[in-house]
Amino acid sequence: MPNIPDKKPIFTVTQNDAGQRVDNYLLKQRKQLAKSTCYKLMRKGQIRVNGKRIKPTLKLQCGDQIRVPPFVFYVDKEPVNVSEQEQHMVLQTKIFEDEDYLVLDKPAGTPVHKGSGHDFGIIEVINSISGYEAVQLAHRLDKDTSGCLLLSKNRAALLRFQQGLIDGVVEKTYLAVLTGAVEQPVEVNASLDVDYRVNGFRHVIVSQSGKSAQTRFKPLKHFRQYTLVECEISQGRTHQIRVHAKHIGHPVVGDEFYGKKQADLSRKLYLHAHQLNFNGMTWLAPVPAEFKLLQSSM
Repeated sequence: MPNIPDKKPIFTVTQNDAGQRVDNYLLKQRKQLAKSTCYKLMRKGQIRVNGKRIKPTLKLQCGDQIRVPPFVFYVDKEPVNVSEQEQHMVLQTKIFEDEDYLVLDKPAGTPVHKGSGHDFGIIEVINSISGYEAVQLAHRLDKDTSGCLLLSKNRAALLRFQQGLIDGVVEKTYLAVLTGAVEQPVEVNASLDVDYRVNGFRHVIVSQSGKSAQTRFKPLKHFRQYTLVECEISQGRTHQIRVHAKHIGHPVVGDEFYGKKQADLSRKLYLHAHQLNFNGMTWLAPVPAEFKLLQSSM
């Protein structure tokens, strides 16, 4: 345990963190800090910005000084033990990189961040690489979904992409293999309750009181008992394609949450983020080999 100085420690906000809410900034800096504790310390005035009491919604500016109690300062991030081989494997999936963005072809079965049963995910691996410490996830994919995953290399780029999502100018196209025969294009307009839980696990359901969501399914190829479809989504709600596919009676092949587990297949979930369009740029993740093998075996 380090010696705790009498003077309360200070965080200095950099340009890359300007524009963030103070609560989000501190929770990102100190992963082990409970959100309830963070808010309590703000209410009591034990966390201050430029010497003033603040609310969690305060937007930070470059150069702001955040004073925190010593125990908050020394609750550091848990170390992530990532091997060079794992770093190399993730970098091998790179589709595109410039000064603002990094686009990966995420493998199926790999989580985007650490969580239940996983010590680390894509973002922890990337952050462990020299020069990529400030990279952030700009959006997310389910663990068993493969394809285009965009990460931002600075906060300004992150905010541009997130605003693009809000404005509807980010276009996402997925490929999926659905059970049964989908004969005609189908457009689903069904609101989703993304906060529903079953035995403590998120289980999204169609609900009029949920968030609006639209998915367009376009059949591309039929095999004996499956249909390869192109999926276009407007919002990108949690599990949107999977729940809408179930809603029309054709769940995604291998989806044990919303369909039926099929242990005889070469991958768990046949859902792939095939193409991502944003700000005049288009990124493409090739069709996975498992999709082609499934087609050829039918």
